[in-house]
Amino acid sequence: MNIAMKLKLKPKALAIIAAVALAAVVPLFVFFVRSPVLIVTDLSFISLYGQSRISRETLVSSLVLFRKVKTVSVTDDAGYDIVQFAVSEVSSNPFCVLFPLRFAQAAKLYRESNPRIPVVLLEGRHGGGDSLSSLGDNPNDYFVYQTDIENDFFRAGLAAAALDMGKNGKINVFLESRIRTQAREAFLRALNSLEKPLEAQFFTSFSQFSDIPDLSCVVLAGIGTEYLEREAGVPVIFLTWLDPSLVPVDVVLIVNDSPWAQAVEAVRMVKARLGQGRIQSKFQVLNSKSIDRNTLRILKKYG
Repeated sequence: MNIAMKLKLKPKALAIIAAVALAAVVPLFVFFVRSPVLIVTDLSFISLYGQSRISRETLVSSLVLFRKVKTVSVTDDAGYDIVQFAVSEVSSNPFCVLFPLRFAQAAKLYRESNPRIPVVLLEGRHGGGDSLSSLGDNPNDYFVYQTDIENDFFRAGLAAAALDMGKNGKINVFLESRIRTQAREAFLRALNSLEKPLEAQFFTSFSQFSDIPDLSCVVLAGIGTEYLEREAGVPVIFLTWLDPSLVPVDVVLIVNDSPWAQAVEAVRMVKARLGQGRIQSKFQVLNSKSIDRNTLRILKKYG
């Protein structure tokens, strides 16, 4: 009787095992066969951003998007045709290709040869290289996403206030002139939203700066990196994509608007067919041992 029952249960058990195995294999199969997302960059950017950092962030983005995210690296002096060839070598049929704005001409050439593949242009805080005008008369053929400067500086203002830790000190902000007005207004809006507003001074050149007492925080956005040579022990918020291992110990927060930091949101916006949009940067807290636990929790909340 027992033997008969075991024989009857065996096919059922095999079916369950097969179903479990299939449930495990199918998602992996789908993951690997789905068309990838490609991010174009150059070797000098990789060396300053950090290869291990790129590998880690592409893995996380791949898992979140449930499709592979791959980097297309080219030499700094690669011509537009070489960039196009490099993209095609990595994948002949990607889901979309993310080009930093400095590759706008290469993106244009790729778009002309691959009209069915979404081409994304990521316009960072600091610009540089090509511009949207280089795309000619059809900028609507591209997905253009900008760094959300207002959002970044509003959050940076709240973070600066948290780093002040009730000292009611002064905050110095070094701003690239191109974003001065937009960034300044957002930063002050954050400070004025506090119960006890803080004082901030804004500079568009390091030569305008002189030492002042009661300095509680420094914000660097495009200029003022000379301040980092001082190692003054004042917390610094650095709006940069630079590898955290390359910055001095005074930097406690990096605001990163690199293509890898923006990849997930950019792909979601492409899927939603949004031709234009803004993407906020990623906050990365550093040197947490020099920040008390409550402030650390607040900083991470803003990220």
